[in-house]
Amino acid sequence: MSKVLATRVVAFGAVAAIALATAAPSGAAVAAADPGVSSNQIVIGTTTPLTGPASPGYKDVAPAAQAYFNYVNANGGINGRKIKYVVKDDQYNPAKTKSATSELILRDKIFAMFGALGTPTHSAVVADLNRRGIPDVFVNTGSSTFDNPGKYPTTFPYFPSYVVEAKVMGSYLLGDAALAAKKRCIFYQDGEFGDNALVGFNAAGVQFDTQVSYFSGQQVAPFTSQVTKMKAAGCELVVFFGVTSATAQLLGTSAKAAFRPTWMITSVGSDPTVLAGSLGAATGALMTGIYAPSFLAPIQDTTNPYVSQMKVIADKNGLPWNFYTYYGINTAYVLAQALKAAGPNLTRQGLITALQTKASGFRSAAVVPMVISAKSHQGLTGYYMGQYDGSGNLVRKTSYILTATSAATGTAKQATFRPGAPTSKLLP
Repeated sequence: MSKVLATRVVAFGAVAAIALATAAPSGAAVAAADPGVSSNQIVIGTTTPLTGPASPGYKDVAPAAQAYFNYVNANGGINGRKIKYVVKDDQYNPAKTKSATSELILRDKIFAMFGALGTPTHSAVVADLNRRGIPDVFVNTGSSTFDNPGKYPTTFPYFPSYVVEAKVMGSYLLGDAALAAKKRCIFYQDGEFGDNALVGFNAAGVQFDTQVSYFSGQQVAPFTSQVTKMKAAGCELVVFFGVTSATAQLLGTSAKAAFRPTWMITSVGSDPTVLAGSLGAATGALMTGIYAPSFLAPIQDTTNPYVSQMKVIADKNGLPWNFYTYYGINTAYVLAQALKAAGPNLTRQGLITALQTKASGFRSAAVVPMVISAKSHQGLTGYYMGQYDGSGNLVRKTSYILTATSAATGTAKQATFRPGAPTSKLLP
């Protein structure tokens, strides 16, 4: 073969290869170089307390997300790839979180971290995930620390920060004459959880007559000393920032002490089905009248298309229908949309870009806007206020929503928001 002919053959082969690549169907998966991605699979991982003192409620999030991923996989996956979800139990222990995260990265070769739970636990690994360029999507904590694109460019919160939640609570109680007239006290979990709450209330202009706290892990014991202090101080309205297992101890201890203030409890600490595991038949009576904010369509509203379809997934998988299951399915649904938006040639940077440029169009059961851009990874931006009835239903009290930023200044503002309809069959 002459040199000219050989050159023409090589050139033709290169052109043909390019033509074949560009002619691939737009929905077909294309192999990518990043870890955790093949032509038919995407590997994602998480760390969460499946056991231990913080597990009540939180242990339901990962199985719910898995149920949604199974549903997506059964319907063809995402751009031809099925999701493999690797879940590690860290027992809400930062040391275990570090070792489990190392396993996910080095042994399981994850493409992305999804829904890792807990402020102290995730704080132990967030820098390493970002250093490695691993997308760290929808961290399950309201700590405002993780909304920092300059420091953590690959980390994306989902639900509103505790600063935002405190601003919303503060704005609502100051705007309600009956609540504003009560002697106000706050009870919170030590650490960043409680610190964020205090920042938000201070920004909202709310002052408390008495402050008490507990340390993480203490929720396995009655809050006798704290309740005694609040009762002696004459607290008429108690705002509580703690996990659900701690809420159960607080309500149970207060009932025995005949301490009956008006309660306003954080959204992550007030699920009635989890409380019932500790409080039993007394749950309904103890929860009646409790104020709590929420960012999702009411869980009991089965006329809502998101609620009805997500409940079907939970029921088919034998999962309890509670806030944590609902939240787990919902965030998995949003992640699936982000993965699809990243395109068939899936890369880590492609997923990050999709989140930063297309998140406002993602559908979900949230009734507040989501803000994600190159400059802000805030996630959801607010809440409505609800109040529990005797059946354990959180009944929405505000037709409006209250939105805010995680900044140490600025108050919550009233707004309206109309969520888009779900995608067909709740598939991405």
